[in-house]
Amino acid sequence: MTLLFVILTTVLFSCGLYCITQTIFCLPSGKSINAIKNIHGKKGMVERLQTVLLPFAKLISKLLPMSEYKEKKLVADFSRLQIIQTPQDYVSTMLARALLLAIIGLLFIPLGIPWLSLLTALAALLSYFQSTQCIRKKVEAFNREIEAELPRMVETLNYSLQDNRDMLSFFEKYRKVSGKALGGELDRLIVELKTGNQETALRNIDARLGLPSFAALTAILCGVYQGVDQRTTLLVLEQDLRTKERETLRRNMEKRPGRIKVASFILTILMMLMFMVPLVLLIINNLVSAGF
Repeated sequence: MTLLFVILTTVLFSCGLYCITQTIFCLPSGKSINAIKNIHGKKGMVERLQTVLLPFAKLISKLLPMSEYKEKKLVADFSRLQIIQTPQDYVSTMLARALLLAIIGLLFIPLGIPWLSLLTALAALLSYFQSTQCIRKKVEAFNREIEAELPRMVETLNYSLQDNRDMLSFFEKYRKVSGKALGGELDRLIVELKTGNQETALRNIDARLGLPSFAALTAILCGVYQGVDQRTTLLVLEQDLRTKERETLRRNMEKRPGRIKVASFILTILMMLMFMVPLVLLIINNLVSAGF
């Protein structure tokens, strides 16, 4: 009992002495140290996993180098999506994650569940291909959003060119009302228009987007920059874009009835069963009562 009292007294005295020293010398507390370490936010599970897989990803990037064409394509996509990570590091990390999942699946073989190991390997393969296709799907979503906004921008541009041919002024004004996808591209375009040749800036944004409709608009704007009257061409382009937008909306609407038909078919079958089952049971009960 005396020993316990001495230990407790020593611990309390040490804690008090530490608090007094911390107050006198203005030492940082544990919470302050953790806050400084996590000043950009606490790392999530995905970020911690990427940190662990980083050495394996670097090894994979050296063993399996990426082709120059694929790297350039991914660099353009990453630039549009504002992803800081390099394409080589991204692909290598996804491959390392898939390999780690497949290796974990091998642990089920000694446990006598080989089919679960096979399923884990398939899941790892699917996760790798899904992660590689995720970037392309995001870029396609951006392209669809830009194409949906192009008719409005072309119409506004056509009205604007009737009074003023200053393209920089037009893009600066339109940027205030543009969508998120097109707005990011217009920010880069405005900077290039201010710092360099306007025709080169237009060619650069056309190369980044790679959209046929925007390529036609770029050719028209280059003609405007050279002093050519392009109002009629802009009107024709606007009509073409409107027609294309209506066709896209029509195709999207045609895809929805297919889902509705499937749901209606399932609902019809369920309603038939709901009415048929009591009727069949009633017939069976009558037959049993009649002695059949």
